[in-house]
Amino acid sequence: MQSPDSYWLATGPDWTTGGAALPRRTGVCVLGAGVMGSTLAYWLARAGHRPLVLDRNPAPAMGSSGRNAGRLIQGGNAQHALAIEKFGHDEALAIYRATLVNRDLVREVAAREGLEATRFPTTKLDLAVTEDEAAELKRTAGALRADGIAADWLDLPAAREAFGTDLPDTVLGGLHRPDQDAVHSVAYVRGMADAAARHGAEFACGITVTSAEPVAGGGWLVTTDAGQVIADQVVVALNAWTPRLLPELAPVITPVRGQLVQTAPVSFRIPQWGLDRGLLYGGQTPDGSLLIGGLRNTVPGRDEGIDLPEDGNTPAFSPELADRLAEALPSLLPEATGVPVVRAWSGVMAFTPDRCPLVGAWPGADGLWVMAAFNGHGMPYSQVMPEQLAERILGGRGDGIPAAFDPARFL
Repeated sequence: MQSPDSYWLATGPDWTTGGAALPRRTGVCVLGAGVMGSTLAYWLARAGHRPLVLDRNPAPAMGSSGRNAGRLIQGGNAQHALAIEKFGHDEALAIYRATLVNRDLVREVAAREGLEATRFPTTKLDLAVTEDEAAELKRTAGALRADGIAADWLDLPAAREAFGTDLPDTVLGGLHRPDQDAVHSVAYVRGMADAAARHGAEFACGITVTSAEPVAGGGWLVTTDAGQVIADQVVVALNAWTPRLLPELAPVITPVRGQLVQTAPVSFRIPQWGLDRGLLYGGQTPDGSLLIGGLRNTVPGRDEGIDLPEDGNTPAFSPELADRLAEALPSLLPEATGVPVVRAWSGVMAFTPDRCPLVGAWPGADGLWVMAAFNGHGMPYSQVMPEQLAERILGGRGDGIPAAFDPARFL
């Protein structure tokens, strides 16, 4: 059942864009060719710049971006009603609206760059089996509607209809949100990297960055195992690996292991779904395979604070947790009983104490930017945060980045 690669890596396109030689100088050097780094390079290149993207892997999307569930679901880490309590209404709405802008940008860019085949529409259904979670989801449905966002609480019969297959009687209902998207993670990210290269970005893969240090008089010296390059500005987009270059963030960024299993294709279609406040979740691939992930709460320490592999992209895999995920699937989806599990893989998330990402300027260091720690919600911000950060890098306001994401809050 265990595979060294995710479904996305196993079925995605090869990386065919030629690797650039390491130049002596560049305007913007982006560290990391995952979804954030590749998309940032796209927006910078669209604005007429020639960013340089460095990655230690031989191709984009070989780390966390190629090992997720491909979900472009809307909203931040917390449900909207809880986010309002935590951040206040205006900031919670800014966080949610960013994911709506992201959805629209994904569709716009996919159409413009010939990536429509990497995206597929879906809906989201957050299910509840306890009264307290049902109450939270009902409050969120009301809060979203009050902000003009489509959302409804569905009782069990309506939830079964929206789900597209049977649900057990233990489910009380669910929060239904239409008009969501999912992507083939690797095809999408490599498509974005190809588009960035077409517009003028350079990708130098298979190169490990060891340090980025300020240069007297301005700029940054980026040292790699293939030589050095001087950049006017540097963006660190390494997610859980960010503290290796910015050790000040080690107390802030917690590496978290996530695992998913994939079944053989089924004949029915289901939406993206979540249960137990997102600690169990799933969806479906374009070929009809079911995906189920989560259950970190059944592991000591919730798989948080794991040791990152020195040279690999994912921590050691847990067959025991994969077995639990496989067993949980038919208990939620009776129609999936007997459907074989064909693949399982792990990946790394990066959590912050307040469950908000780090997007913006590094305080007190002119020309240094960070875009990392998306708390398992990177894909929902995968266009809007790079597009807005590119605007800031080029001297604009970038007002679409919520204030709650400012790295200065921890530094």
